[in-house]
Amino acid sequence: MTNSLLKAALPLSLITILSGCGSDDSSSSTGYIQLYNGSYNSPYTRLFVEETERSGADFADVTTRHNYSTGTYDVSFEYLDANDSYITISDQEISIKGDKTQLVVMSGNFDEPTFTELSVPITSDTGEFNLGFYNIAGEDTNYDIYLATDDGVFESATLFSSAQYLSELDLQSIDEGYYTIYITQAGSSDVVYESSSVYLYDEASYVAMIRPSYATEEGGITLDVVTDNNYVTELKHQSALGQLRFINTIDDYSPVSFSATRGTTVNTTNTVASDSYTDYVELSPNSYSVAMYDEEGTKLADNFLMTLEREQSAVGIFYNDVDNGLRMMSVEENLTPSSYSHTVSVVNLIESYAGQSVSDVDVYFTLNGETVDDTSNVVDGLDRYDQEEQVVDNEVYTVYAVYEDNGQQIVLIQQSDMDFTQEGNYILILEHDETTSSGYKMTLERTITDSVE
Repeated sequence: MTNSLLKAALPLSLITILSGCGSDDSSSSTGYIQLYNGSYNSPYTRLFVEETERSGADFADVTTRHNYSTGTYDVSFEYLDANDSYITISDQEISIKGDKTQLVVMSGNFDEPTFTELSVPITSDTGEFNLGFYNIAGEDTNYDIYLATDDGVFESATLFSSAQYLSELDLQSIDEGYYTIYITQAGSSDVVYESSSVYLYDEASYVAMIRPSYATEEGGITLDVVTDNNYVTELKHQSALGQLRFINTIDDYSPVSFSATRGTTVNTTNTVASDSYTDYVELSPNSYSVAMYDEEGTKLADNFLMTLEREQSAVGIFYNDVDNGLRMMSVEENLTPSSYSHTVSVVNLIESYAGQSVSDVDVYFTLNGETVDDTSNVVDGLDRYDQEEQVVDNEVYTVYAVYEDNGQQIVLIQQSDMDFTQEGNYILILEHDETTSSGYKMTLERTITDSVE
């Protein structure tokens, strides 16, 4: 895609998020505090000021920006454990400065995270913006950052700054406009990261966090751009690929293979038995036509649409729809190496119970000694052929899939000792299985980036 097309394709939402609020937001006697969570294996982390909980952030996100009068405040960072008890990670005194945001960056391994305080002015001069890069990618990673305007190619880019690991933030003022960001290893001319062309507005300050992408590209990096809005804009590497894999849940079709086709290019998978995942197929970000084949290579399904973004990992789940036959559901995989909590994508393929149609189920994750009424880890009313995410703690659970029939709760299936203690996240598929005593089963799969495996 050419630079002019990148400009034309720039989404309005991105422009809105990246834009600064202007000088009307500042006051000489008022400043702000905000937490950016750059700790890759952390749980949702909460910001407390003077023992009052303000807001929190997951990995690669920021808390709300909170304003305070200038002065020194007691600040702590905490998370909730499996017993809903607050655990303090760090506490410190932070001085709020007029017209600045004290941006606290939590980075590194959550077992012993590093906290760094950046003092960021909330505005810049008319026609200019402040820009700085903060490197949390790793102790042995130092980078050179280049900016390109006009045609946006690396050959016309100029060296903007260098960023050593956790080095002091170097904010510089430059003119408002479109920019393409390139990053190389320090002293090298080989590009390891290229952003899309983005418009950066005047009278704003942008802090771009250089962090590991923890996605499809092994050893890749990405940029999280933090401004005075309560959002992070993730700028993904433009040359990064995505990856697909598939699973067939229909026992009548086994073994099978799959293909993802764009134009005349056909990408095929290995052959697998039912309820088994294929290997990943690396693909460029695009839309693809997906097909499934039997052992002889005969197409069982064709022309299912699957769209893949940069750095996205996805799985196509093939199942039998009781009304419409063979269908495919796409589930995005979270590859972040989470340790203290995990995102579980629950997929419901259960259609019936004792001859009755089952339109939805409730899924409970319970600890030892905890009832379904006690647990806060619930997927409530998950529709048939639908999916929903639930975040669970780093624990071993008994999981129940429950159907409610005229006020009576029916346990369709329960699975004890379901282990959610490995790094990463999970996909949990609920489906029929005539070989089990209950007539149902749960299939659990872990998802994690190759960067930490």
